[in-house]
Amino acid sequence: MPVENMKTFDLFVDHNRCVLHGCEDIIVDPHTGLAYLACGSLNPRQHWLHPGDDYDMSFESESDHLYVMDENDSYSEVKAMETSTTTNGDGLLLQPFSQDLRFHGFDIYWDPEDPQNMTFMFVNHQLAHGAVSIFSHIRGSDHMIHVETVHSGLLHSPNNVIAMSKRAFYATNDMMFPKGIMNSVSKNLRLPDGHVVYHSDDGEFSVAIPRIRYPNGIAQHNGWIYVASCTDPGVQIYKESAKGKLQFHGRIIYNDGIPDNISVDPETDHIYSTIFLKVQETHKFFRHPSLNTTTVAGTKIVRLTQRPDPSTGFDVETLLLDSGELMPSATVAAIQRRNQIRRMLVGCVMCDFLVVCQQTQL
Repeated sequence: MPVENMKTFDLFVDHNRCVLHGCEDIIVDPHTGLAYLACGSLNPRQHWLHPGDDYDMSFESESDHLYVMDENDSYSEVKAMETSTTTNGDGLLLQPFSQDLRFHGFDIYWDPEDPQNMTFMFVNHQLAHGAVSIFSHIRGSDHMIHVETVHSGLLHSPNNVIAMSKRAFYATNDMMFPKGIMNSVSKNLRLPDGHVVYHSDDGEFSVAIPRIRYPNGIAQHNGWIYVASCTDPGVQIYKESAKGKLQFHGRIIYNDGIPDNISVDPETDHIYSTIFLKVQETHKFFRHPSLNTTTVAGTKIVRLTQRPDPSTGFDVETLLLDSGELMPSATVAAIQRRNQIRRMLVGCVMCDFLVVCQQTQL
């Protein structure tokens, strides 16, 4: 199955991006068109991708990073900082973030009164527990400042997050048993033991969607919330019925693979979903992240358009079908618009490069 370009994208891959590797999730700022990429060294990813395996603690010397990139592929790091306990005459000092910082999914909240005031929320796989770390950022600065890191017994295996305010969020919790015999039982029997949790402005956790099969990616747009389920493969549609409670409205079922992250293009209302075509081969690649590990895992990227009646799901267009020649796997696809350039950025949690799909027509 070769690379098949079904729409108006020219495809190229830059294998020389020695910095932009392991970019599991990408968010594009709709106000500026700048892309924010949660990237990291590949070795430490094994800790949360395969929590039951032995882990080499020397990998902890390798860091994860947040980058911001323009349409010309010029990128810089947004450094994670925290306030110091010491001060000088000008007030509090900043120092590098001192906690574990292991990126998975993330989201951004823009202050409606001042969009330059941004709040980043990261699923953070710390060694002691899963967490969500929240940082404040002023657009254009080279750093973000730690606000708080929250964790809970309800957040035992976080995957992705959507920010509802500067403190409130929904997060997918993909499985109840991250390791051990029950992990195998749950996966083999496709048990609905994942859930979506809500963290309120008051700091309280609650279950927003119970008993969902391996919820993975999550996104929001115009009051709708979309959740990708891996073992009930497809994308589900929800809406808030009350704060912290989500009501099911419809879904689409995938018959040829399982989804990972989903992203929304706010200009067109389209939803972009990456799909693993051969799950076992994808698992092999994630355990041994080399471009030569496998070329048969396969990736599919689809564009979804929600129908007027959400109970009937989505219209679907296939944008990319790839056997592994372009990239062994993909975990996110996001549309970037900036200065008359429109393109699709494709990241992968265990790839040491980024794929850019340039559109030939605006």
